[in-house]
Amino acid sequence: MDGGGGDFNPRDYVTEQFNLDQIIEFREAFNTFDRDGDGTVGVDELGTVLSSLGQKMTNRELSNMIKTVDKDGSGCIEFQEFIELMETRGRHSVEEDLQEAFAAFDKNGSSFIEPEDVQALLMSLGERVTDSEAEEMVQMADVDGDGRVSLHDYRLFMDTFK
Repeated sequence: MDGGGGDFNPRDYVTEQFNLDQIIEFREAFNTFDRDGDGTVGVDELGTVLSSLGQKMTNRELSNMIKTVDKDGSGCIEFQEFIELMETRGRHSVEEDLQEAFAAFDKNGSSFIEPEDVQALLMSLGERVTDSEAEEMVQMADVDGDGRVSLHDYRLFMDTFK
């Protein structure tokens, strides 16, 4: 693995979540803000890196992020720690996306998706479904059999597509 000035092999950093091209993109962003080439990025630099990758964060959020991955306590993030940080952010983003998708169905804020919610959303997209088709769609994701889909049910249902 690459510390400061060693040889960088992106294959050393490939994970289940990030492919080779993504690792190379992360390294390029990381190197852009590692101004002195010492293999570390400080708090201010981290904000700039994440912003360049489309993720806006407050200084407080950045400090908390550094604390969660700064295994050596240096106050800075090395590239391996940066990859771990991106993995954590990625998981967080997936959960946020899941909650936003659920909320798109749950327009009335009941914390459940019911057949009429499915019909309303699909109708807004120009797709007409019958009552029985909407009920069947809900049944597919209804883990506990109560005739409606909770966020927990929805999360389990969506996990089947991974």
